Amino acid sequence: MRPHLAACLTRDWWSMRCSMAHQRVADERSPGLYEELLCALNQAENNIDLLCVSKELTALYHLEAGHLHLYYYDVGRAGQHFKRAREALGMEIELTGALGKRTKWQQEDRPQLVAKVKYMGQPLMAGELPGSTLLPSDLPKDLLLQDDTRLPRPKFRDQDQDVVPDLRPVEQAVLLATLTHLRRSSANDIQLDLETKAYLIALLQYPKNWCLQLSALLLRSHVEATESRAMERSLNQVEELVAALKREEPSRRERLCLFGASLVPPHWELQQELARMLMRLGCIKTALEVFERLHLWEDVVTCFNGLQMRQRAAEVVQQQLQKGETPKLLCMLGEATDNTEHYLRAWELSGHRSGRAQRCLGNHYYVRKEYNQAITHYEKSLEINRLQFPVWQRLAYCALQVEAWEKCAQAYRRCSVLEPDSFEVWNNMSQAYLKLDQKPRAWKALKEALRCKMDSWRLWDNFMLVSTSLGYMQDALAAYSHILGLKERHVDTQVLGRVVKAIVEGQRDPEGREAQGLYRRCSELLGRLTSEVPAHPELWYLYGELTRAHLSPDPQTRHQAMQRFRKAVAATTQRPGWEKDTTTVVAALHRAVALAEAAVTMTEGTSPEAAVTDLNSARMCINGVLVGVRRGQVNVATGEIVEGVQEPLKLLEDKMTTLKAQLDTLRQQT
Repeated sequence: MRPHLAACLTRDWWSMRCSMAHQRVADERSPGLYEELLCALNQAENNIDLLCVSKELTALYHLEAGHLHLYYYDVGRAGQHFKRAREALGMEIELTGALGKRTKWQQEDRPQLVAKVKYMGQPLMAGELPGSTLLPSDLPKDLLLQDDTRLPRPKFRDQDQDVVPDLRPVEQAVLLATLTHLRRSSANDIQLDLETKAYLIALLQYPKNWCLQLSALLLRSHVEATESRAMERSLNQVEELVAALKREEPSRRERLCLFGASLVPPHWELQQELARMLMRLGCIKTALEVFERLHLWEDVVTCFNGLQMRQRAAEVVQQQLQKGETPKLLCMLGEATDNTEHYLRAWELSGHRSGRAQRCLGNHYYVRKEYNQAITHYEKSLEINRLQFPVWQRLAYCALQVEAWEKCAQAYRRCSVLEPDSFEVWNNMSQAYLKLDQKPRAWKALKEALRCKMDSWRLWDNFMLVSTSLGYMQDALAAYSHILGLKERHVDTQVLGRVVKAIVEGQRDPEGREAQGLYRRCSELLGRLTSEVPAHPELWYLYGELTRAHLSPDPQTRHQAMQRFRKAVAATTQRPGWEKDTTTVVAALHRAVALAEAAVTMTEGTSPEAAVTDLNSARMCINGVLVGVRRGQVNVATGEIVEGVQEPLKLLEDKMTTLKAQLDTLRQQT
């Protein structure tokens, strides 16, 4: 196309638009068209200086470029273009909170999300200019919510809280693009729906542009399609949008204004969306009529398969095949009949160029759990078209099932490029890296997974374990705090033990940060855990070890360390039958040794009277351990202490002798 537009300064931009229109009518994302689009985009970027004469034109270019990247899963580059569009217009967009009511019967004001728009370095209304001359009657109609409980939009205590400037159409397009990017870069949850509604309220306040109005209303319908109180409006709204496409007014010129920056779907996609909504609501017959009228045979087959009428689905496809065989129809027939011969026929008919035929063969073996065969066909499909996120995902899962960890990690890496905000992808990638013993890469993958989903305690637990094994103790403590916010009384003494050891030994993490700087955070965490789980002996022991390692010990910290060791010993010996379990006995002896050492050290800087009292308390606690061990760990045949206990018992007896000597000395001083 470029040779025919040699004299046109924006020829590359128009070439990009034409290629994008071509892609929108294609069955699948095409790598070839993607290359053409990137080439045109790069050429247009080189001539961007020509656009500087108009900030609106500059913003429009970046909006279209951003939507192009978003269509091909490149969320990062899309975000950069949308940011440059906002900067070109001097816009700032933020989500904030304001007190208000969401229902008609709500008595108290509660925080509600609201989207704020302002201009950088200007008063709120300074950037307003007259926009489109379209009348509200010329635009797709915004249907009211017919609900006796919920308000159409939040009612704020301060009525000006949700007021936005009377934005020009191109500024509304920037707001829509920002929302679209937010939805693609965030986890799909209730919070995202609330944020989306806040943006849509701002977008729909001052409707001016036909394309933007249609796109905003369609997006709202998607959000409300799963809400019982708004489902009816969602369906009626899409019906209204379909009707708006068929009206004569406004003119085609008015409709095409900002077409490339507004994500308006082709008319058949809009009707397809309506039919799919009808199908979800159980109106199968009506949905089938729409699909058949639009020749959307794939959806027709899906309808019949959902009704368990696979034979009827096959008949519909065979009727179309009588008009002429195509690889697509043969693949659909294979899906309707589960006959792989149709996929092979499609593969041969396409001259070995049908990625769909290989994908269908892969799916056939995937559902039958024949993963090695599925991998072979998925790889062939991806050689033809690498822009198939679901295929990469299934390939990765198949590789995981057959423990082909390198292939699994490679597939999940590709998934992360196409869908960078899927926590499942990053989490599964980390598991593959762990199997490959590539912990640093697993750690980075888990960080990305947590960026996408922060409310999974298991995800935080995995991150905590990997962080600990790599020496990132600061991240391990942060992860532990997050876990306790999601799951109370979570105890992992293995992780805590390694963190305490790192602090005691003054270790450094891979980034050179000293673990001793984590003393306070770790102390607060152990204090919280011991208050929630007071009968856990290992928690008290670790708490004592940490306290004993204080950088500037004083009589108070020494006394605290001793008390925590005493509680560790008491919690151990309070369990019935502890003296008969060798593992528990060894742990009790180990903790009692720490108590004896801390008790002797505690006397430094303490008055003799107070020291005598504390030493007596420690002595009695240790005596209880010694009596229990001598009673429960005796070999009946020989009358001696069982092997494995003798050495720690001898060490404790020596420590007890030292403690008694210190106690006698202090008594003489009182």
